[in-house]
Amino acid sequence: MSMLKYLIGLMLDGGVILGNKYLYDKKTVCPVCKKEFTYTKVRSSQLKVEERERDFYTKYKDGINPFFYEVIVCPNCGYAALESEFDRITNDKKEKILSLVTAKWVKREFSGERTPQKALEAYLLALYCSQIKEDKPIVFAKTCLRIAWIYRILNDKVNEEKYLKYALDSYIKAYSGSDIYEEEVLLIYMIAELNRMLGNREEALKWYNKVINHPDRSRYNLIVNLARDGWQSLKE
Repeated sequence: MSMLKYLIGLMLDGGVILGNKYLYDKKTVCPVCKKEFTYTKVRSSQLKVEERERDFYTKYKDGINPFFYEVIVCPNCGYAALESEFDRITNDKKEKILSLVTAKWVKREFSGERTPQKALEAYLLALYCSQIKEDKPIVFAKTCLRIAWIYRILNDKVNEEKYLKYALDSYIKAYSGSDIYEEEVLLIYMIAELNRMLGNREEALKWYNKVINHPDRSRYNLIVNLARDGWQSLKE
């Protein structure tokens, strides 16, 4: 596709091109306050991986952090959620957001390029809204893990560890609950890896073994190999 066609397609899709080559703006309507606003997305086709850590925090060329933009924040009412969860809110939870968030909200903008501090503000707000919505544990796990990544970027070891623990607890709740996850192997691996990162050696070994011996292991070679490497590193 030529660059001209790409730009035209982006405009037709409702996007507005920003100065940063990795970012563009889109418009949406908040499911809580029903007002239109602009949020920023990452152009994934431009991304080039430089390094991927064992808990899947990924460093990209030019210092771009795509996960900074996974949370959508309505600047009008303060409702925030991971993009995949943004429209998943019931009427009674909308009323709670309006009461507990919007009533105290000072309008501010979250579109455009985000610093680690701005991303952290967005994620902590999304975590609070998740608590109000009573989201599933897997949503809490994903949110807390990404908050831990931001604290890692900020070299804040204490808060990074705190949110890794929160993420671990939520992953365990997700695994122990009644929901069935298509990528259960990945969920189990995250439990193992976070236990390793937090110094829980025996628990990490137990969960790594669950990955290595999982009935669906043949479909997840990358994850199984990571589990074997983690298991081996603890045995040495």
